[in-house]
Amino acid sequence: MNQQCSCGNWAVEKTSWTEYNPGRRFLTCVNGRCNFFRWNEPEFDARSKSVINGLLRRLKNKDDEHFAEMIKAKDEYQHFYKEELTETQNEAAIYKEKMSELKKEARQWKFVCVLLLLYVFHYWFAPVGRDETNV
Repeated sequence: MNQQCSCGNWAVEKTSWTEYNPGRRFLTCVNGRCNFFRWNEPEFDARSKSVINGLLRRLKNKDDEHFAEMIKAKDEYQHFYKEELTETQNEAAIYKEKMSELKKEARQWKFVCVLLLLYVFHYWFAPVGRDETNV
């Protein structure tokens, strides 16, 4: 139903969800500038209001239960992933320490290899500079 409100704009249809008028449609200003208000359908009888409000409460309770389940699941997942993260961080620290030890060991082996090479070169090439007739 097209109707203009007090400020000249077209009124829009909305639905009331109050306890006294659950699901009842009304017209109001599209911009909310004026106080235009008109019910767009007749008032529901007491039985209808009671049934609608009961259904709304049941729906809200279901929504609340579902929301609580979602929060519980989120907390469980959060706890699980926090434990996983802690475990992974601990493993990373262990591997980092092992890596540090392996690097230190590799440096020691390099040092041993260099000393061995120096010894071999010294032993091998030392006779070249010496007088071989005295040997």
